[in-house]
This record gives sequence, structure tokens and C-alpha cells, in this order.
Amino acid sequence: MEIIDVEEGLGMIVMQYSGDIKEFSPSKKKSLIENFIEIKEELISKFNISFQIFNSKYIISEDQIKLILHQVYSSFLQKTNISKQYSIEFLLYLSQERQITKAIEKVGIKIPNDKTNTSFGEILFGDPVNLRKALDFLENKINLSNHHQFKYLGPNKWIFFMETYNISIDQIINILKANNYKQNIEIRSLNDLQNNISPDLIRKALTDAFITGMVKLYIENFKRNMEN
Repeated sequence: MEIIDVEEGLGMIVMQYSGDIKEFSPSKKKSLIENFIEIKEELISKFNISFQIFNSKYIISEDQIKLILHQVYSSFLQKTNISKQYSIEFLLYLSQERQITKAIEKVGIKIPNDKTNTSFGEILFGDPVNLRKALDFLENKINLSNHHQFKYLGPNKWIFFMETYNISIDQIINILKANNYKQNIEIRSLNDLQNNISPDLIRKALTDAFITGMVKLYIENFKRNMEN
């Protein structure tokens, strides 16, 4: 899997798992979540690498993940972090929620033990030098045959993304205008946008809209920290 640079000293590997739970969780005595927590703790202790699984339907672009991770590390640097783990802080900023239970409920993985097939996103992040070692370690712990290159949210799911994060058409248009888009026709819906604007521009605007909401969460946390 490709290591993606986020900033100096921080890289990420993003994957998508789809398949039988047993191939991710070989132990019959442990659930997927129990196996994940065990592996996650080993990756932290051995390589200082954070590992998280999440609902992939909330990820629209690579830039979105990069900016979330930048915000996560800024939170710990400024001591405005809500959780004690980078991986949990990632879920908080992905969900744009302050409460960990709400974040997990919104963007986490909830899989009953008797379910055989599943699909979810995975992310490893930390020092780029240690990421490859961590991936090699994973190969000896779990079956990586069903881990694929991550697929970002397609245009047919963008309306769901907008509803989840309360992103309006007007907000998207304003972002596009700020990036020199010239509006020649009236746009009232996502369909109008998709019929008149390139998918790449829309994806970038949706990413920017998401980041606006995420930054609001960061500012709220910073203010609370100052008050305390």
C-alpha cells in the first residue's frame, strides 16, 4: 500500500477492507472489534503508529483525511485534544462531534459477531519510516488479501455526505465562486451542479465545506481549553 505524506514527520496509509470477518479476526474467541483493539495497542507500543477503522461512507477525498490528521496533530500540540489517543481524535474530527460515544455511533464500525461479510475503511498514521514496518507487522497478524486501495465517496453518494454534515447548495456555490467559478445559470440542487460543473471541482468544494465544519469544532475546543 502507498504511504501518503500529510506533512513533515506524518504519513498515512489508507485501505479498505471488504470480506469475511474471520479473515480479519482469525481468533474465534474474539470479535472483530476485540481483535482490532488488540492490534491497535500493539501498533502503538511497537511502532508508535495509530490505527483506526471507520465507516468509509464519510470520506470524500484524500485531502479530507490529510486535513483531519493535520487538525488532530494540531489539537495534541496545542493541548486542545478531547481524547487521549490520536486514533480516537481522528474519529471525533471525522464525525465533527465532541463526545466520543457520539463519534463512534456516527462514523465508527458496529458489527455483530455473527455477521460474516463486511466493509470498512482503515487508516494507519504516524512517522513515515515506521509505517512500512507497521504494515509488515499487520501482514503477520491478519489476512491482508482483502485489503484494497481506498475508494472515496462517489458522486451518487454526495447528497448523503451533504445531509450528514449539513452542507447546503448555497455553501457549495459560495466556495466555488471564491475559487473563481462563474455562475451562468441558476443552480438549485446537486443535480444542477453535477450537470454543469466538473466532478473534481464539486468534490473539492465538498471537501472545503467539510473542513469549515471541522475547523469550527477545533475553535470550540480551543476556546473551552482557554476558559478552563
